Amino acid sequence: MKNKLIALVTGSNKGIGKAIADKFEENNICVIRNGRSEFNQENYIKADVGIKSDVEKIKEYITKKFSGLDILVNNAAYTKYIPHNDLNGLSEEIINKILDTNVRGPLFCTQVLYDLLKQSSSGQIINIASIAGINGQGSNIMYCASKSAMINITKSLAISLAPIRVNSISPGMIETNFVKFPDGYIPNTIAKTPLNRIGKPSDIADVAWSLIESKFVTGQNIVVDGGLIL
Repeated sequence: MKNKLIALVTGSNKGIGKAIADKFEENNICVIRNGRSEFNQENYIKADVGIKSDVEKIKEYITKKFSGLDILVNNAAYTKYIPHNDLNGLSEEIINKILDTNVRGPLFCTQVLYDLLKQSSSGQIINIASIAGINGQGSNIMYCASKSAMINITKSLAISLAPIRVNSISPGMIETNFVKFPDGYIPNTIAKTPLNRIGKPSDIADVAWSLIESKFVTGQNIVVDGGLIL
C-alpha cells in the first residue's frame, strides 16, 4: 500500500492523538494507530513505546502490512498531577514512567523507524511537546522536564536527520482526560488565557496537518495555547 502517505500516530486511541489521526485520515493519509491497551480498530497495533522491543514490533507490523512510512507523530505521553512543591510526591516510579514514555519513547520510535522514514521523499517527524517544557509550569516537575527534553531533541534531530523534517507542537491546556487537575485549576487557567478558553484536540490536529503541508519548516517548536504562555 503506497498510493498515499502512511503515518504512525502513537497514543492515538484518544485525546490529541486520536484527533491528529482522524484529521490525517480525513485528508487521505493512511494512519497506523497505537496505544498500550487493546483497541478494536483497523490498522491499530498495541505497543508500549517506552519499551524498545515493542517499538520493534511496530516496525515489523508496518513492514509486513505496508510498504513504508512517511510520517511519525510521537504523541504518546504520561503524567500525573503532583504540585511542584510536593517533592516527595514525585516518586521514583512516576519519574521513570514519565521518562520512559515521554523521552525514551520518542527516541526509540525515531531510532527504530528511521530506516523507513529516510526512504520516503516526504519523511517527517512531529513531536507533541507542551508549553510546560518552556515555562516550567505543568502537571509536575518531571513532566515539564520531559517536554523540555522533547523540544530540544526536536531541534537536534532536525539537523542530524535532514532532509527528514522534524518539528514539535507545544499545546497549552487542552480539553482531554489526560490529567486530573484539582478543582479550580482549569477555570483559573482560562482566566489567564487571552483567547478565554482552553484548547480542543482539534486545535492541535489542525497545526499537525499544517506541518504536513509546510515543506520548508523544520526544527521549530510551535506553541498552540491561546496565548496562555504570554
